[in-house]
Amino acid sequence: MPHFSVIIPTRNREAYLAEAVQSVLTQTGVSLELLVVNDGDALTRRFEDRRVLVLDNGKRTAVPARNMGVAQAAGKYIAFLDDDDFWIDPQHLAKSAEAFGKGADFYFANGEMQFADGTRKVFDRDATAKSLEHDNTILISAVCYRQSIHQVLGTFDELLPYYWDWDWYLRVARAGFGLHHQKQPAVAIRVHANNMSGQNDAARRANLDALIHKHSLGPIPLKSHVDFV
Repeated sequence: MPHFSVIIPTRNREAYLAEAVQSVLTQTGVSLELLVVNDGDALTRRFEDRRVLVLDNGKRTAVPARNMGVAQAAGKYIAFLDDDDFWIDPQHLAKSAEAFGKGADFYFANGEMQFADGTRKVFDRDATAKSLEHDNTILISAVCYRQSIHQVLGTFDELLPYYWDWDWYLRVARAGFGLHHQKQPAVAIRVHANNMSGQNDAARRANLDALIHKHSLGPIPLKSHVDFV
């Protein structure tokens, strides 16, 4: 059984996907499987590494793709990477494994925002059960956690396509699972026009209101991770 099941949901971004996959396969110090969950058109690229398994989500959208990946995962730990991001620390998974060995349940690292003009800014934010009631300061592409958490909390909420990750963090923190923040940047986040968080403010606002209602939160302004750097 691999230590880690790394899940990359992807939709028509093959130009980025190859770099994301390579950054996973060059991780050191752990065993892993990589589940590429295709939510778009048929992939033209074939992956020769036996650790890579491609799953077809039938264009059911991104959150069902993530749930499919988790359902197929054989690893003790889950890690996510978006298809347009890539890991910049080859020991990202090994560092999280060390934290799990010391009692952590949920691990998240800092990241580096990379803008189209070449500008780079470090994303360095902590998160607690209390702070998550006001802001989502965790990058999903820098998250690892014990797969067993799903046995307690279930699957990701497919009714929250924009804020499923924030919902998950709130559920994990409020259930008392131990959070561990790694301050060394682990992932490069490409900031570009097609990032999901930058599209359709009306839909995002409605989805944020649904999150607020679900968790009985106070008023929260619409923002993105870029606003924190």
